[in-house]
Amino acid sequence: MRRKIMVLFLIILTFHMVIFGKVYGDMGPKPTLEILVENAPKSLYYLDLLVDYTSEHLYQYIEEEELEFKDIFYTLKNYNVDGWRPALVTGTRVPLFGKLAGIDEGSLKRHSFSYLGVPDRFKIIIVTGDNEIIVSENVLDRKAFNTVVRFDCNTKLIKEENYILPTIKQFIATGLTTLIIEGLILLLFRFSLKKNWKPFIIINMATQLLLSLIINISVFYKGIMLAVLAYAAFEWVILITESILFSKYLEGHTKKRRVFYAITANLASFASGIVIMLQSTLG
Repeated sequence: MRRKIMVLFLIILTFHMVIFGKVYGDMGPKPTLEILVENAPKSLYYLDLLVDYTSEHLYQYIEEEELEFKDIFYTLKNYNVDGWRPALVTGTRVPLFGKLAGIDEGSLKRHSFSYLGVPDRFKIIIVTGDNEIIVSENVLDRKAFNTVVRFDCNTKLIKEENYILPTIKQFIATGLTTLIIEGLILLLFRFSLKKNWKPFIIINMATQLLLSLIINISVFYKGIMLAVLAYAAFEWVILITESILFSKYLEGHTKKRRVFYAITANLASFASGIVIMLQSTLG
């Protein structure tokens, strides 16, 4: 039995190190902005972000010769109203990656922007092949690290997506995964699930709720890199807390065995939680 537990512990620890190696090697993702265009023009168009700052040194990654519709490009490039100018076409203080043309997604068009040049404050401009110019009436102040907005060409309004539902979905996913993994390990340690299901569920759900809150706040404001670091740091708090609570409230076996169960179960759920968090945020 002890040999099985040690093998499980080493597998989890190795998996743990592999996951962190990938995260730190890339130094984490950069800010992203996804724009979902509603009631998009029927004719072909280009979309860009409007920014209202100037700089002596601007990074520009749009090559004129690579564009199919140069007339639209020139209209964009010459646009400057009240200091608002197209970011991709005229350049940004730091690199901004994206494309002027969108991707069809059913009735919507998706436009993606990424890297450090994603502006904190922006408007949206659309120029069609018919030389129609559509500019958002409102300015959006970006709050989230990975932002998703909708732009309605009829109302000309930008609206940021609601993040509550994805947060709830992630909590359910991580919560259920934790219960399954730690429940199996509970049985592996030969604890009675019938006698221990109440403290098992209450303790796990309480710590998962607090952990989910910390992770989602970190992701929202600073992105996945800070979330992973926050997760790793707070996991120590959870490990100590659950070790104390499980040693007190689990029935059966010695206190030492209960603590060892808490440590093993936490390492297993931590590794699975990292995978779920990376998939839901980066996927």
